Amino acid sequence: MPKKRRRGTPRQPPVQVAPREGGGLALLVGGVTQSITLPASDDTANAENDQRGDYWGLMLPPGCPHDALLLGLGGGTVATLLSRRCPTARMVGVERDAAVLALARDLFGLDRLPQLRVVEADAFEWVAAQFGADGAPREDAARYDLICVDLFEAGRLTNGVLATAFLRRIAALLALGGVASFNLMVTGRTPEQLHRLRRIFSIERELRLRGNLVVHLTPLPREQWTTETRPAIM
Repeated sequence: MPKKRRRGTPRQPPVQVAPREGGGLALLVGGVTQSITLPASDDTANAENDQRGDYWGLMLPPGCPHDALLLGLGGGTVATLLSRRCPTARMVGVERDAAVLALARDLFGLDRLPQLRVVEADAFEWVAAQFGADGAPREDAARYDLICVDLFEAGRLTNGVLATAFLRRIAALLALGGVASFNLMVTGRTPEQLHRLRRIFSIERELRLRGNLVVHLTPLPREQWTTETRPAIM
């Protein structure tokens, strides 16, 4: 009889650092680049024209936020770009992988960003903890002018990123006039994913760079939020 496979905790994808073509380092999780180091000479004044040709700069809005929440901090590429453009912006970065954070501190300069507070936690659990039992934000929960959502597992969008409950919580944590930016991969499911976002948000910008699609969102009025999951058939 064939042996039964033992069930255990899911195997964590390997976390590695590799040199990048043209210089610098890449932080890879499961063989997929999650973050990169940036040369000191990077011109980040225009995030949409980042000279490295990568998507991280597209996550930032044109202006400078006072408070930013970065879900899926990784090696801190977005945090570094934001700190260079907006030195006074306060940032909270949430990352669940201790191995990623260790390399980010040792090799990616994470600890050289004094305005960044690093939280080692699961992004979904951390966001949920900002809300009370009644579903409303806790009185001590902060509001953010910018929330960047960059949550992937081995190159795939993490389950739950587009769930109604999570999207509603992101919208509720935005300050008045705040913007949320989501990093998506361009696939056959992209139209459905954009439809899910439109249940809660108005899409202000869609920025595509190769296989990445970054969308900038502002919340719809609460009374316009919907729960349907599929586009209506016309």
